Amino acid sequence: MEQIDTEFQVGIFAAGEDSSLYDYKMKLEKIKSEIVKFGLTQNQAKIYIYLGKYGAKTAPEVVKSLGMPRTETYFILNTLQNKGIVTAEFSSPTRYAALPIEQAMSTLINTEKENLNILARQEKEVADLWKEIPTFAVETTEIKQDKLQTMEGTGQIHSKIKDMIRTAREQVIIFGSEKDISRFYHSEIIEMMFNSLIDARIIISPALRLPDFLNDIDKKNIRLIPEEESNNQCFVIKDSDEIMLFLRNATHPSHSVFAMWSNSRSLNEPLRKLFEYSWENAQSCY
Repeated sequence: MEQIDTEFQVGIFAAGEDSSLYDYKMKLEKIKSEIVKFGLTQNQAKIYIYLGKYGAKTAPEVVKSLGMPRTETYFILNTLQNKGIVTAEFSSPTRYAALPIEQAMSTLINTEKENLNILARQEKEVADLWKEIPTFAVETTEIKQDKLQTMEGTGQIHSKIKDMIRTAREQVIIFGSEKDISRFYHSEIIEMMFNSLIDARIIISPALRLPDFLNDIDKKNIRLIPEEESNNQCFVIKDSDEIMLFLRNATHPSHSVFAMWSNSRSLNEPLRKLFEYSWENAQSCY
């Protein structure tokens, strides 16, 4: 136990693979990757975790333990106070303490909900003001041009995919890894897809068996490709006019997922053919 205490003074974040704290470090890294989904930066999450696991600390102690720049540390501590998940004790020097994780997460969630409520209340006002300004665009007979939009983060990407499903006339098909499909499932994309479309199909690649979370889906609409070596291919196609092509898929953290949306038929067609060819050669789930 004495060895553990000594190592704790060095810090879990600096633990090497030969350290008895390495397993804890890996778990904290996973926690950190989840916390950033609640609107914190990597360093904000790191300082919150440090205070939560090491107890109340002064700013100089945080700087020394985490090796972060002094100015940035003070700024982050103030930011975490403003977010309501870190408190400052009346002492000299000031000591900072983290709220319990459940309380901190609840605070961050309620803040995001309130921000969304504010935006929702402002939506009509902005729309009304927009209508009061005349449109100065000149109508032309130019041929419709293909459009392209890049997106980062699962939030806006999944929102766009749901829009694609809502406006689909006949078909939405998805090609992706098990991690990709899992994220789609937990975002309710898969449920939307199979509840509203005539032709909804999924290819999971690579995969040896049907994931348990898809057991309620009609298995004739899902096929597997077991022999693929990579798991970084993912795209979603709606009818013949929209595609979402992932350049960084679920092999990356949710905040760094990167995709490209386009209504280009010249981009849509070859990927549709790839899907159909893969479908014919994939393994059935029933």
